[in-house]
Amino acid sequence: MARLIDIAKAAGVSEATVSRVLNGRSGVNEATRRSVAEVARRMGRVVDAGQVDDGPLVGVLVPDLDNQVFTSWAERIEAELFERGASTLVAMRARTVEREREILQRFLRCGVVGIIVVSGYHAQERSPLDHYREVTSAGVPLVLVNGVQEELDAAFLSTDDDHAVRAVLSHLQELGHERVGLAVGDEHTWPVREKLRAFEAVTAGWAEGPQPVSFTDFSYAGGYEAARDLVARGVTAIVCGSDVMAAGALEGVRSLGLSVGRDISVAGYDDVFWASLTNPPLTTVRQAVGSIARAAVRTALSGGEDSRRPTRTEVVVRPQLIVRGSTAAVPGGAASMER
Repeated sequence: MARLIDIAKAAGVSEATVSRVLNGRSGVNEATRRSVAEVARRMGRVVDAGQVDDGPLVGVLVPDLDNQVFTSWAERIEAELFERGASTLVAMRARTVEREREILQRFLRCGVVGIIVVSGYHAQERSPLDHYREVTSAGVPLVLVNGVQEELDAAFLSTDDDHAVRAVLSHLQELGHERVGLAVGDEHTWPVREKLRAFEAVTAGWAEGPQPVSFTDFSYAGGYEAARDLVARGVTAIVCGSDVMAAGALEGVRSLGLSVGRDISVAGYDDVFWASLTNPPLTTVRQAVGSIARAAVRTALSGGEDSRRPTRTEVVVRPQLIVRGSTAAVPGGAASMER
């Protein structure tokens, strides 16, 4: 049986266009559809002229559905696609670059008209990029969320980590905190580098000097470990890189016989659905998941068989600081006395 690449070469179109025609997908004009179908038939492929077009199909890759923030991304992207008459093909757990490449290739073979990747290997500092270029060279729009690669032509949509960190630190300074620790995951990932850069820039001029940073991982256990480490280094407040880490940090503070809020303030990042249900309720940064998902879907559906040249765009969306009970005035400070 003739391969997609062989049919594409013979018809003078992209493999993605051939896949759309053979799978009855939209995004191909009628003249091109008839031409590709005729070439495919001559080369031995069966083309069902009676196939029903279920609308465009978009591939969505998320790290997992265990972390509520990734569930939120998948749900919002699917909802936006559904509103536009498109279907969603979801994959997850790309633990290696090789597996991520295979997932992207499967998306292409399924005839997707666009691909959205949330927190994939594009967020790694020295990740291979060829598997992303294979997507764009096939004429399929590629949207990469929360991670930027300067050497790759794709659409990059990210939360403004610089604004997020500055907002949290400003809030903590208003509460009188002068010794604040940052708890984050792998320092080689783009979101961590952005948070660290902002944290160091803001705190560089603080009277207490350089502020401590604890690198663990974006997990409950990572937050627990980071909290105990940072408290031992004299902080009165902890800024966590995720709400899951912050949940672990709450328990880490309590394990030392301290009270969250009264003794140590803790802030998270993401504002997952349970952030308001912790004890005390978690101060956190709310990512604009809905706005970014909407922009990602609009970009993913913007291609067609004539969109062969990848274009590079970079959009940064500001998040919102949500203040709750896990942050309070520094013990014994002026702000505490005012209360």
